[in-house]
Amino acid sequence: MLLDLKLLTLAADTAMASLDNPRHRAIAANYRLHAMLEVSGRWEEIFTPQMTVERPFYRIASGEGVMDLDGTEAVQSFYKGLHATDTTVMILEHEHLIIDDNGFASEALYHTFMTGAAAQARGHADADPAGTYVEQRWVCMIWPYDDKGRMIGERVYPAPTATLVECPRADFLSIADARRVFDPLIAQAQAQLAGG
Repeated sequence: MLLDLKLLTLAADTAMASLDNPRHRAIAANYRLHAMLEVSGRWEEIFTPQMTVERPFYRIASGEGVMDLDGTEAVQSFYKGLHATDTTVMILEHEHLIIDDNGFASEALYHTFMTGAAAQARGHADADPAGTYVEQRWVCMIWPYDDKGRMIGERVYPAPTATLVECPRADFLSIADARRVFDPLIAQAQAQLAGG
């Protein structure tokens, strides 16, 4: 089941290699950096004035309904919750990314690494609390951006069902693993953002 963490940014990397429009490249670069920060547990750094507007708005659907998060405090509380449950490490496969002047749309198969306890909290009643798992779920997203290439927010629409696969501990990816892979790439991307 061993998965490569760098699959997370494959669609954005591919887009950046082929896009000529500077605004579209800036959106792809922002998305790529955002994803690496989130998966590495460094979500606080997403909220710099260069990356995110002053009042972001997220709409996230789930089996329990639709949750609207209006403003930085509400959005940051959401990230704190993900970090507290150790469910930030994910890999995207088969991502299809469409970028235009207003932002991007994405569809991908998400592989989210989680403990058995976190899996139970997400509704997987048969998960062993001491086990390690990967939840596989298709997700569609729309992220609007402003004319400075900053994220305005997220609209996230996951498929209503997911598959939970037991993950051998040797293949389980943690925040520490994500940081080993992404910290050097984050430093490069942040330097480019500061210079750009």
